[in-house]
Amino acid sequence: MREIPIGYCSLAVLKEPEGRNKGALILSQVDDVVLRFPFIKDKFYIIERRGWRGLNESEYADIKLVEDLSYWDETVRVHPNSICLDIGPADFVDTTVFRPLNVEKDYDGIQVSHWSDFKRPEMFIRAAGMLPNRRFLKLGHFVEGGSELEYRLRDSCMELAAKLGANIEFPYSNVTSNSQFPNLKETMNYYINRSSVGILTTKIEGINRFKMECLATGIPVLVPEDTSHPTKKHINQETGILFEPSPEGLARAIEDILENLSIYNPRSYIERTTGKQISLRKLKKVLEQLCKRDGVEYRFDNIEWDGRNQSLIWGKRAFEVLKEYK
Repeated sequence: MREIPIGYCSLAVLKEPEGRNKGALILSQVDDVVLRFPFIKDKFYIIERRGWRGLNESEYADIKLVEDLSYWDETVRVHPNSICLDIGPADFVDTTVFRPLNVEKDYDGIQVSHWSDFKRPEMFIRAAGMLPNRRFLKLGHFVEGGSELEYRLRDSCMELAAKLGANIEFPYSNVTSNSQFPNLKETMNYYINRSSVGILTTKIEGINRFKMECLATGIPVLVPEDTSHPTKKHINQETGILFEPSPEGLARAIEDILENLSIYNPRSYIERTTGKQISLRKLKKVLEQLCKRDGVEYRFDNIEWDGRNQSLIWGKRAFEVLKEYK
Protein backbone atom coordinates (compact mmCIF):
# COMPACT_ATOMS: atom_id res chain seq x y z
CA MET A 1 0.00 0.00 0.00
CA ARG A 2 1.31 3.44 -0.91
CA GLU A 3 1.75 5.70 2.10
CA ILE A 4 -0.48 8.77 1.85
CA PRO A 5 0.97 12.07 3.03
CA ILE A 6 -1.49 12.72 5.86
CA GLY A 7 -1.80 16.43 5.15
CA TYR A 8 -2.98 15.82 1.59
CA CYS A 9 -6.10 13.86 2.53
CA SER A 10 -9.30 15.87 2.81
CA LEU A 11 -12.98 15.04 3.04
CA ALA A 12 -16.46 16.33 3.68
CA VAL A 13 -19.29 14.07 4.83
CA LEU A 14 -22.33 15.36 2.94
CA LYS A 15 -24.67 12.68 4.29
CA GLU A 16 -24.27 10.03 6.96
CA PRO A 17 -24.93 6.39 6.03
CA GLU A 18 -28.09 4.90 7.49
CA GLY A 19 -28.69 1.14 7.50
CA ARG A 20 -28.28 -0.18 3.97
CA ASN A 21 -28.56 3.34 2.60
CA LYS A 22 -25.18 4.82 1.76
CA GLY A 23 -24.10 8.31 2.71
CA ALA A 24 -22.23 10.72 0.46
CA LEU A 25 -18.56 11.60 0.90
CA ILE A 26 -16.42 14.21 -0.86
CA LEU A 27 -12.87 12.82 -0.86
CA SER A 28 -9.41 13.52 -2.24
CA GLN A 29 -6.69 10.87 -2.74
CA VAL A 30 -9.58 8.45 -3.22
CA ASP A 31 -7.80 5.22 -4.18
CA ASP A 32 -5.12 5.52 -1.52
CA VAL A 33 -7.76 6.20 1.12
CA VAL A 34 -10.01 3.33 0.01
CA LEU A 35 -7.09 0.90 0.10
CA ARG A 36 -6.42 2.01 3.67
CA PHE A 37 -10.11 2.07 4.70
CA PRO A 38 -11.87 -0.34 2.29
CA PHE A 39 -15.08 -0.38 4.33
CA ILE A 40 -15.95 3.17 3.22
CA LYS A 41 -16.98 1.85 -0.21
CA ASP A 42 -19.88 0.03 1.49
CA LYS A 43 -20.78 3.06 3.57
CA PHE A 44 -20.66 5.94 1.09
CA TYR A 45 -21.09 7.05 -2.46
CA ILE A 46 -17.62 8.51 -2.99
CA ILE A 47 -17.27 11.80 -4.85
CA GLU A 48 -13.74 12.46 -6.09
CA ARG A 49 -12.52 16.00 -5.43
CA ARG A 50 -9.38 16.55 -7.45
CA GLY A 51 -9.28 20.31 -6.93
CA TRP A 52 -6.43 20.75 -9.39
CA ARG A 53 -5.50 20.51 -13.05
CA GLY A 54 -4.98 17.13 -14.74
CA LEU A 55 -6.75 13.79 -15.00
CA ASN A 56 -9.11 12.39 -12.37
CA GLU A 57 -7.34 9.11 -11.61
CA SER A 58 -9.49 7.27 -9.05
CA GLU A 59 -10.66 3.75 -9.82
CA TYR A 60 -12.99 3.67 -6.80
CA ALA A 61 -14.91 6.95 -7.09
CA ASP A 62 -18.62 6.70 -7.87
CA ILE A 63 -18.75 10.33 -9.00
CA LYS A 64 -15.93 12.48 -10.36
CA LEU A 65 -15.84 16.25 -10.13
CA VAL A 66 -13.85 16.90 -13.30
CA GLU A 67 -11.93 20.09 -12.62
CA ASP A 68 -9.91 20.05 -15.83
CA LEU A 69 -12.26 19.73 -18.81
CA SER A 70 -9.31 19.34 -21.18
CA TYR A 71 -9.20 15.79 -19.74
CA TRP A 72 -12.95 15.18 -19.96
CA ASP A 73 -12.91 12.72 -22.86
CA GLU A 74 -9.99 10.77 -21.40
CA THR A 75 -11.61 10.65 -17.95
CA VAL A 76 -14.88 9.31 -19.37
CA ARG A 77 -13.02 6.74 -21.50
CA VAL A 78 -10.67 5.50 -18.77
CA HIS A 79 -13.31 5.38 -16.03
CA PRO A 80 -16.57 4.18 -17.64
CA ASN A 81 -17.98 3.00 -14.29
CA SER A 82 -17.83 6.45 -12.73
CA ILE A 83 -20.28 9.28 -13.34
CA CYS A 84 -18.45 12.43 -14.41
CA LEU A 85 -19.63 15.96 -13.65
CA ASP A 86 -18.25 19.04 -15.40
CA ILE A 87 -17.73 20.94 -12.14
CA GLY A 88 -14.95 21.42 -9.61
CA PRO A 89 -15.04 22.58 -5.98
CA ALA A 90 -14.82 26.27 -6.95
CA ASP A 91 -18.02 25.86 -8.98
CA PHE A 92 -19.84 25.49 -5.65
CA VAL A 93 -19.19 29.16 -4.79
CA ASP A 94 -21.97 30.42 -2.50
CA THR A 95 -23.57 33.45 -4.16
CA THR A 96 -25.61 34.20 -1.03
CA VAL A 97 -22.35 34.93 0.81
CA PHE A 98 -20.19 36.23 -2.03
CA ARG A 99 -22.41 39.04 -3.23
CA PRO A 100 -22.22 42.77 -3.96
CA LEU A 101 -22.07 45.09 -0.95
CA ASN A 102 -22.72 48.80 -0.84
CA VAL A 103 -19.14 49.75 0.07
CA GLU A 104 -16.61 52.12 -1.45
CA LYS A 105 -14.30 50.71 -4.13
CA ASP A 106 -11.08 52.00 -2.58
CA TYR A 107 -8.76 49.51 -4.34
CA ASP A 108 -8.30 49.18 -8.08
CA GLY A 109 -7.27 45.52 -7.83
CA ILE A 110 -7.00 42.67 -5.34
CA GLN A 111 -4.99 39.45 -5.30
CA VAL A 112 -5.58 36.66 -2.78
CA SER A 113 -3.28 33.64 -2.92
CA HIS A 114 -0.89 31.61 -0.84
CA TRP A 115 2.80 32.42 -0.85
CA SER A 116 4.15 30.03 -3.49
CA ASP A 117 6.40 30.64 -6.48
CA PHE A 118 3.94 29.08 -8.93
CA LYS A 119 1.44 31.80 -8.00
CA ARG A 120 3.95 34.29 -9.50
CA PRO A 121 3.25 37.16 -7.08
CA GLU A 122 6.27 39.05 -8.44
CA MET A 123 4.43 39.56 -11.75
CA PHE A 124 1.60 41.28 -9.90
CA ILE A 125 4.00 43.44 -7.88
CA ARG A 126 6.02 44.54 -10.93
CA ALA A 127 2.81 45.39 -12.82
CA ALA A 128 1.61 47.44 -9.85
CA GLY A 129 4.98 49.23 -9.85
CA MET A 130 4.24 50.39 -13.41
CA LEU A 131 0.93 51.90 -12.26
CA PRO A 132 1.83 54.22 -9.37
CA ASN A 133 -1.54 55.99 -9.50
CA ARG A 134 -3.42 52.73 -8.97
CA ARG A 135 -4.04 51.23 -5.53
CA PHE A 136 -3.88 47.49 -4.86
CA LEU A 137 -4.50 44.96 -2.10
CA LYS A 138 -2.55 41.72 -1.63
CA LEU A 139 -3.75 39.11 0.85
CA GLY A 140 -1.35 36.20 1.22
CA HIS A 141 -1.82 32.99 3.18
CA PHE A 142 0.06 29.69 3.47
CA VAL A 143 -0.16 26.28 1.85
CA GLU A 144 2.31 24.77 4.31
CA GLY A 145 0.70 26.43 7.32
CA GLY A 146 3.57 28.88 7.56
CA SER A 147 7.05 27.72 6.52
CA GLU A 148 10.39 29.49 6.29
CA LEU A 149 10.20 29.29 2.49
CA GLU A 150 6.81 30.98 2.51
CA TYR A 151 7.98 33.66 4.94
CA ARG A 152 10.97 34.43 2.72
CA LEU A 153 8.81 34.76 -0.41
CA ARG A 154 6.38 37.05 1.40
CA ASP A 155 9.18 39.24 2.74
CA SER A 156 10.92 39.45 -0.65
CA CYS A 157 7.66 40.45 -2.34
CA MET A 158 7.06 43.22 0.17
CA GLU A 159 10.64 44.45 -0.28
CA LEU A 160 10.22 44.44 -4.07
CA ALA A 161 6.97 46.42 -3.78
CA ALA A 162 8.71 49.03 -1.65
CA LYS A 163 11.67 49.21 -4.04
CA LEU A 164 9.41 49.71 -7.08
CA GLY A 165 7.11 52.17 -5.34
CA ALA A 166 4.13 49.89 -5.96
CA ASN A 167 1.02 51.13 -4.18
CA ILE A 168 0.11 47.78 -2.60
CA GLU A 169 -1.24 47.21 0.88
CA PHE A 170 -0.30 43.92 2.54
CA PRO A 171 -2.74 43.39 5.43
CA TYR A 172 -1.89 40.60 7.88
CA SER A 173 1.70 40.61 6.62
CA ASN A 174 3.03 39.60 10.04
CA VAL A 175 0.92 36.48 10.55
CA THR A 176 2.81 33.20 10.91
CA SER A 177 0.00 30.67 10.36
CA ASN A 178 -3.30 30.35 8.53
CA SER A 179 -5.18 30.41 11.83
CA GLN A 180 -4.29 34.11 12.04
CA PHE A 181 -5.48 34.85 8.49
CA PRO A 182 -9.05 36.23 8.08
CA ASN A 183 -10.33 33.51 5.76
CA LEU A 184 -13.94 33.74 6.90
CA LYS A 185 -16.24 33.99 3.90
CA GLU A 186 -17.83 37.24 5.03
CA THR A 187 -14.43 38.87 5.58
CA MET A 188 -13.16 37.84 2.16
CA ASN A 189 -16.39 39.05 0.56
CA TYR A 190 -15.84 42.46 2.19
CA TYR A 191 -12.27 42.78 0.90
CA ILE A 192 -13.24 41.71 -2.61
CA ASN A 193 -16.12 44.20 -2.64
CA ARG A 194 -13.72 47.02 -1.86
CA SER A 195 -11.86 46.25 -5.09
CA SER A 196 -12.69 46.85 -8.74
CA VAL A 197 -10.83 43.90 -10.29
CA GLY A 198 -9.56 40.49 -9.19
CA ILE A 199 -6.03 39.62 -10.34
CA LEU A 200 -4.58 36.13 -10.84
CA THR A 201 -0.98 35.48 -11.90
CA THR A 202 -0.84 31.76 -11.18
CA LYS A 203 0.99 29.39 -13.52
CA ILE A 204 -0.72 26.12 -12.53
CA GLU A 205 -4.03 25.77 -10.76
CA GLY A 206 -7.50 24.33 -10.68
CA ILE A 207 -10.56 26.47 -11.38
CA ASN A 208 -9.43 28.77 -8.53
CA ARG A 209 -11.76 29.66 -5.69
CA PHE A 210 -10.68 33.31 -5.40
CA LYS A 211 -11.52 33.86 -9.06
CA MET A 212 -15.02 32.47 -8.57
CA GLU A 213 -15.58 34.48 -5.40
CA CYS A 214 -14.65 37.65 -7.28
CA LEU A 215 -17.08 36.86 -10.09
CA ALA A 216 -19.86 36.11 -7.60
CA THR A 217 -19.37 39.50 -5.92
CA GLY A 218 -19.67 41.14 -9.34
CA ILE A 219 -16.08 42.15 -10.12
CA PRO A 220 -14.29 40.94 -13.29
CA VAL A 221 -11.04 39.01 -13.15
CA LEU A 222 -7.70 39.07 -14.98
CA VAL A 223 -6.18 35.64 -15.69
CA PRO A 224 -2.85 34.90 -17.48
CA GLU A 225 -3.05 33.28 -20.91
CA ASP A 226 -0.46 30.62 -20.05
CA THR A 227 -2.15 29.27 -16.93
CA SER A 228 -3.74 25.83 -16.60
CA HIS A 229 -6.85 25.03 -18.61
CA PRO A 230 -9.27 24.93 -15.64
CA THR A 231 -8.10 28.33 -14.35
CA LYS A 232 -9.33 29.89 -17.59
CA LYS A 233 -12.77 28.31 -17.17
CA HIS A 234 -15.57 30.91 -16.89
CA ILE A 235 -13.38 33.73 -18.27
CA ASN A 236 -15.20 35.28 -21.21
CA GLN A 237 -16.55 38.60 -22.48
CA GLU A 238 -18.85 38.90 -19.47
CA THR A 239 -16.34 38.03 -16.77
CA GLY A 240 -12.80 39.20 -17.53
CA ILE A 241 -9.66 39.16 -19.65
CA LEU A 242 -6.92 36.66 -20.44
CA PHE A 243 -3.72 38.72 -20.43
CA GLU A 244 -0.25 38.26 -21.86
CA PRO A 245 1.72 36.80 -18.91
CA SER A 246 4.27 39.47 -18.12
CA PRO A 247 4.31 42.52 -15.84
CA GLU A 248 3.83 44.73 -18.90
CA GLY A 249 0.96 42.61 -20.19
CA LEU A 250 -0.74 42.64 -16.80
CA ALA A 251 -0.32 46.40 -16.42
CA ARG A 252 -1.95 46.95 -19.83
CA ALA A 253 -4.79 44.57 -18.92
CA ILE A 254 -5.41 46.34 -15.60
CA GLU A 255 -5.78 49.70 -17.36
CA ASP A 256 -7.96 48.18 -20.08
CA ILE A 257 -10.39 46.48 -17.72
CA LEU A 258 -10.62 49.47 -15.35
CA GLU A 259 -11.51 51.74 -18.28
CA ASN A 260 -14.26 49.38 -19.42
CA LEU A 261 -15.82 48.03 -16.21
CA SER A 262 -19.35 48.74 -17.39
CA ILE A 263 -19.20 46.09 -20.14
CA TYR A 264 -18.69 43.23 -17.67
CA ASN A 265 -21.49 41.41 -15.84
CA PRO A 266 -19.78 38.56 -13.96
CA ARG A 267 -22.38 37.96 -11.26
CA SER A 268 -25.16 37.51 -13.79
CA TYR A 269 -22.99 34.98 -15.62
CA ILE A 270 -22.32 33.03 -12.40
CA GLU A 271 -25.98 33.02 -11.39
CA ARG A 272 -27.01 31.67 -14.81
CA THR A 273 -24.34 29.03 -15.31
CA THR A 274 -22.72 27.80 -12.09
CA GLY A 275 -22.46 28.44 -8.35
CA LYS A 276 -23.52 26.44 -5.32
CA GLN A 277 -27.18 25.84 -6.14
CA ILE A 278 -26.64 24.81 -9.76
CA SER A 279 -23.68 22.58 -8.84
CA LEU A 280 -25.59 20.93 -5.99
CA ARG A 281 -28.50 20.21 -8.35
CA LYS A 282 -26.11 18.44 -10.71
CA LEU A 283 -24.64 16.43 -7.85
CA LYS A 284 -28.05 15.47 -6.42
CA LYS A 285 -29.22 14.32 -9.84
CA VAL A 286 -26.42 11.78 -10.20
CA LEU A 287 -26.80 10.65 -6.58
CA GLU A 288 -30.43 9.96 -7.41
CA GLN A 289 -29.29 7.87 -10.41
CA LEU A 290 -27.02 5.83 -8.14
CA CYS A 291 -29.81 5.25 -5.62
CA LYS A 292 -32.17 4.02 -8.35
CA ARG A 293 -29.45 1.73 -9.67
CA ASP A 294 -28.93 0.23 -6.23
CA GLY A 295 -32.62 0.09 -5.30
CA VAL A 296 -32.22 2.22 -2.18
CA GLU A 297 -33.89 5.30 -0.79
CA TYR A 298 -32.80 8.69 -2.14
CA ARG A 299 -31.93 10.89 0.86
CA PHE A 300 -29.78 13.70 -0.51
CA ASP A 301 -32.15 16.65 -1.00
CA ASN A 302 -30.66 18.52 1.96
CA ILE A 303 -26.94 18.13 1.30
CA GLU A 304 -24.83 21.31 1.45
CA TRP A 305 -21.27 22.16 0.36
CA ASP A 306 -19.63 25.42 -0.72
CA GLY A 307 -16.40 23.97 -2.16
CA ARG A 308 -14.07 25.90 0.16
CA ASN A 309 -11.04 24.27 1.76
CA GLN A 310 -12.38 25.50 5.09
CA SER A 311 -15.43 23.25 4.55
CA LEU A 312 -13.20 20.17 4.45
CA ILE A 313 -11.65 18.03 7.18
CA TRP A 314 -7.93 17.64 6.57
CA GLY A 315 -5.04 15.38 7.42
CA LYS A 316 -4.94 13.27 10.57
CA ARG A 317 -8.43 14.36 11.60
CA ALA A 318 -9.80 13.12 8.25
CA PHE A 319 -8.35 9.66 8.97
CA GLU A 320 -9.89 9.70 12.43
CA VAL A 321 -13.31 10.55 11.00
CA LEU A 322 -13.16 7.65 8.53
CA LYS A 323 -12.20 5.18 11.26
CA GLU A 324 -15.44 6.01 13.07
CA TYR A 325 -17.45 4.34 10.28
CA LYS A 326 -15.79 0.93 10.58
